[in-house]
Amino acid sequence: MSPIAKRRRTDMEETSGDEKALRQAQKKHAAAQHKTQLTAQAVGEMYSYKSNVFRMETEEMLSEVAFNYGSKRMASVEKTLHQLKDLVDAIPERSGLKIAEVEAEMKKRNINIPFPESKPAKDAQYQFSFAKPSYVNVTGSYALKTVIKQKEGLSIDLVLSMPSEMFQEKDYMNYRYFHKRAYYLAVVASALADSKELRGLKMEYSFMNGDQLKPILVVSPGSEAGSDAKSLKWSINIIPSAPSNIFPAGKLYPLKNCVRPQQAADAPAKATSAPVFDPTPVYNASLAADMTYFPYLALLHSSSSTCAAFTDACVLGRVWLRQRGFGGAVSKGGFGHFEWAVIMAFLLKGGGTKGHALLAAGYSNYQMFKAMLQFLAGRNLSIDPLVFGTTESVKKAGSKAPVLFDGERGVNVLYKMTPWSYEMLRHEAERTLECLNNTTLSDQFEVVFLQKADEPCYKFDVVARLPFPSEAELAGHVSVTAISLGREVDYAQRIYNVLKEGLTDRASLIHLSLPSERSFAIKGTPQADISSGKITIGLLLNPQNVSRTIDRGPSPEEKKKAAAFRMFWGPKAELRRFPDGSIIESVTWPKSKVPVYQQIISHIFTRHFDVELVEHLEFVGNAFNHILDGGEQVTLFQPVYDAFDTLDRDLKSLTGIPLAMRHVSAAAPALRAATVDIPMTPDHPLMEPADVVVQFESSSRWPDDLVAIQKTKASFLIQMGRLLEEKKPDQLITRVGLENETAEIMNYAFLDVIYLSGPSFRIRIYHDREATLLENRSKDPSLSPRSKDAAIAALAAHRRTFVLAPRHTDGIRQLTHRFPLLSPTIRLLKRWFSSQLLTPHVTEEFIELLAARSFLYPFPNSVPASVLTGFLRTIGFLARWDWRTDPLILDISSTDGLKSEDFTKIRENFTNTRTHTDPAMNHVAMWVASNHDREHSLWTTGNRPAKVVAARITALARAARSHLDGKILFSPETAEFDFVLDLNPRFVRGSGVKKSSSSTTKFKNLEQSGEVTAEDLGRLGFDPVGAFVEEISTLYSGTVIFFSSPSWPVVGGVWAPSTARKWKAELGYSSIPVAAKKAQEEQEDGDVQVKLNKDAILNEIARIGGELVSRVVVNRA
Repeated sequence: MSPIAKRRRTDMEETSGDEKALRQAQKKHAAAQHKTQLTAQAVGEMYSYKSNVFRMETEEMLSEVAFNYGSKRMASVEKTLHQLKDLVDAIPERSGLKIAEVEAEMKKRNINIPFPESKPAKDAQYQFSFAKPSYVNVTGSYALKTVIKQKEGLSIDLVLSMPSEMFQEKDYMNYRYFHKRAYYLAVVASALADSKELRGLKMEYSFMNGDQLKPILVVSPGSEAGSDAKSLKWSINIIPSAPSNIFPAGKLYPLKNCVRPQQAADAPAKATSAPVFDPTPVYNASLAADMTYFPYLALLHSSSSTCAAFTDACVLGRVWLRQRGFGGAVSKGGFGHFEWAVIMAFLLKGGGTKGHALLAAGYSNYQMFKAMLQFLAGRNLSIDPLVFGTTESVKKAGSKAPVLFDGERGVNVLYKMTPWSYEMLRHEAERTLECLNNTTLSDQFEVVFLQKADEPCYKFDVVARLPFPSEAELAGHVSVTAISLGREVDYAQRIYNVLKEGLTDRASLIHLSLPSERSFAIKGTPQADISSGKITIGLLLNPQNVSRTIDRGPSPEEKKKAAAFRMFWGPKAELRRFPDGSIIESVTWPKSKVPVYQQIISHIFTRHFDVELVEHLEFVGNAFNHILDGGEQVTLFQPVYDAFDTLDRDLKSLTGIPLAMRHVSAAAPALRAATVDIPMTPDHPLMEPADVVVQFESSSRWPDDLVAIQKTKASFLIQMGRLLEEKKPDQLITRVGLENETAEIMNYAFLDVIYLSGPSFRIRIYHDREATLLENRSKDPSLSPRSKDAAIAALAAHRRTFVLAPRHTDGIRQLTHRFPLLSPTIRLLKRWFSSQLLTPHVTEEFIELLAARSFLYPFPNSVPASVLTGFLRTIGFLARWDWRTDPLILDISSTDGLKSEDFTKIRENFTNTRTHTDPAMNHVAMWVASNHDREHSLWTTGNRPAKVVAARITALARAARSHLDGKILFSPETAEFDFVLDLNPRFVRGSGVKKSSSSTTKFKNLEQSGEVTAEDLGRLGFDPVGAFVEEISTLYSGTVIFFSSPSWPVVGGVWAPSTARKWKAELGYSSIPVAAKKAQEEQEDGDVQVKLNKDAILNEIARIGGELVSRVVVNRA
């Protein structure tokens, strides 16, 4: 809700005289002021209720980023400022110079005059001059005390107000002001460059915020500067400015024309109607802005005096903009801390209904900040301009440029913004407001102010780059007479317009990032080519429309629109009859591995630019498109879903079982579209068994003994298998398997149901009484600690297998329907974990929850609409997640959701675990809670992953952020391991069972189908690599940490840290005496010192592996 104070009208009896009118006005003003105070009080209460922690974090950040103006390091900067002022004041005056004299003078001094692109004519009649500035002072954030610490260092604006005597009445026309300004700056540059006092300082030209009409002189420490000057990174921008009101503000309004064609300017006046020229809004705003440095500084100082929180709110806005890549330069969006501060100052005076203030002077810094975001997000200034101080029209019909116009000073504050940068600004404001209004987020402050959100690959769904043309090439694309922010922006505007029309509703936002403006030398060489670098195109896709293969155009009866459609699409456009009978223009795109949006971009760039541009067009992350086999659509898993429905019907239709079946629940990745490879493909017709949980109706006949319960469940499974085979003898086979054979209180029987068409399922029976019995056993004082620990482990496994897994599967499957790209993101993320040999250390559910977080809580960005974006954001979260101090809490359910108090309780439970129960993180390192698991973090309990592995995951994620090469990112780096076991590829099964073509032996009941061989069935569920790694991990627990993957024929090993110690029986690992000399020094009372015998352990591992291990490679002894 925007804090708008509304004035209430009061009916009063009419009296005569000025006194009556004055009293009425006073009452209305008092009523409006009272409303404003009430609004401010209500928002203040809301702020206090929001979070005191947020307030404290804000205050701490403000103190951390505050610049220390009194630092000793500032002494050299202050000294340089005074030297610059004295030197400028001492420059000799000169006047009455023609353009030829000016150029000759500067050529003699070897000084480049930074004229704009439209240089003065050789026969220009106006004169150039130089005089001492009428006023010199520091402006900008340094004067306002809103400078923050930043890696670029301190930047100070030193403004030189040029004397009014230098200018004539019509100098605002045809670049005359900018020509005189450029000469003035060249004279200053020449004098300062020759000064002995400034020897060692670096001087170069640049453009004021990328405005190519306004060059500036940048002074900074050079390589020869003293160490004191180099200790603080700084730069001083010397900016010539026009005196306030030297030109009438009305002459520079946006709809006025100030650049006339030369022939029109030279033509004699005739008694005919005046010619009509196109307006020059950017030119006008650029010139008008040069008259406002000191007036705006006075306005901002006044606002900071009126509103106590104004300065802090400016700093908050500056930090927020900076984290999102915005700045005052054209290449950074044209919206920086100056625009933020000026708009806030305006909104303290107006901008609301009937001209009332949108902001109240009593607001806190947070209220000011949030109200600014509400204004930016809520009011579209490109459609509904905000105008102060004039009733004159200031926006051209059809223009998409945003307008916030200051009529008193004649400036559109947003004149440096492009349509795409303004859309991006509003989008960022909307996303931040959504984050601030989300009461379940615990890291709102971090997301809003601390997290960098300017990396294109994490910000957009699609990122493409294309080289920027050179100046010569650019001239062929953009007209020389274009009046705008420059050729570069005009060229980018063409690209934007073509993309906007071509992509239509496939992209919800299109953004272009231009190369940063570069400085150029003041001496010798001409102006540098600033068009180097690349344009970065960022797209936010619309998932519902991005894959559409047909674009509908106008009817051929609409001749103008149809002609425009064909002109845009060229031969790709065609008349087409649709099923509804309509005949319209259309464009059809083929279905292929190349996404439709890439086909469109390539086509429209070829048609409207040139083929060479398309050849250099680079889509970032294209290598990721082929990592997932089979495709990215969730519908690829539909055959598995259908097979499960068949199993559900078959089980519930069984007769001859003592108890009725209540639930048949899916509990496997394949049944929630989360396996790396698509099940049941031609290469893998027989899918790995998918876990299914069956629950029968309640009965008092179940035994109360845990062992007896397991035997009863086994009997049920045997009976179910027999009945299924009798019901469908030619369609399926069943077999009963055993697990957890050494733990008799845990579930040890399951039933595999294998359909001959390919699907296979692993059924386990859930009995709710087991949890109670296991919990009682874990608390039984008569049992030994080992028995209690076994009961605790069995209880955790029971909850994971029978309670959490079905709920998790149901929740993730719903999310994959809600977010279609969640499924391929999960699959790609699992591929990455597998390629980093982390499979034994993490559960699949843990990986799925990590991926789900990027969709459920995407702040500060929007929900990912591409697989690459979802994957990279998840990797980015892993890289910055401080799992030692912060839990990961997710609400993956649409019905049984978490409330604010639930989040608080989970965090309290986590804090208690970290401080009391498990401070060393020996049981749980990465804490992950959800609405299904609010207390135990069962998907990461039991050192999955262990603390050292969790640290490795973080390190790998940080390294992955800088690599977008799929081959590097999805290949294991084995050099980091102490040793590597190279495995025989024949035993690496991958993630599915491949159909055998050599086996001829078949079961009798398989001969008719001919689909699955006996060898296939024998290998079903068999994972030799996994079994081998599990065995050696158990044998060498505490000695070696093993890393492996079902898809890679390598196993990495890392030795646990160990030192020489006294020998004793049952040491737990193979040992060897230390060197004799060292042993003699360290041994006490004849004890023998021993150390880990690594060679013997490696030999034992190779012997256990047998044919599975082809060789052992030792990287570090």
